[in-house]
Amino acid sequence: MEYCRPSSLFPLFSFPFYLWYNSPMVEKTIEKYLIFTVQDRRYALPSKMISEVATLEKVFPLPLVPDYVRGIINRYSVPYALIDISFLLSKDVSKAGKLIVLKEQVDKLALLIDDVTDIADLSPDKLMKTEADQSAITGVVSAFFEWKGSPVFCLDTGELISRIKQDFEQQ
Repeated sequence: MEYCRPSSLFPLFSFPFYLWYNSPMVEKTIEKYLIFTVQDRRYALPSKMISEVATLEKVFPLPLVPDYVRGIINRYSVPYALIDISFLLSKDVSKAGKLIVLKEQVDKLALLIDDVTDIADLSPDKLMKTEADQSAITGVVSAFFEWKGSPVFCLDTGELISRIKQDFEQQ
């Protein structure tokens, strides 16, 4: 009995994978990013991490928390810690009236923002990794990209949550 080689059955497998993958005909993974402003700077978060964008309503203050934690807000009977991103990054108290509520799977956080400006569809090759420097945003910004002629900084939610937890432990 004679056996057939898999490459004779499936000619596609004999073609080098890397040539096929780098082909312009292969659709790259596109991810949506919500672009928002905080103190005239543009930031972005992957839309898959966002539950909703809402206006700021009543804030319940909390004692013994870091200065950038404004308090607790109530979203559909679920408490979320309200984080003043402006104060966290640059020590400027924000007068913003909008917030981004992260999905509960990420963490129960809401980020205080000035406004939502756009939604961008980006492939991973459009994101440029940030290099370590002395700025206040180092650590919570993982990458950036150019959008309509200005830089947009991508917030790293994992690093942001890690920094917040570390600050709570030090309080």
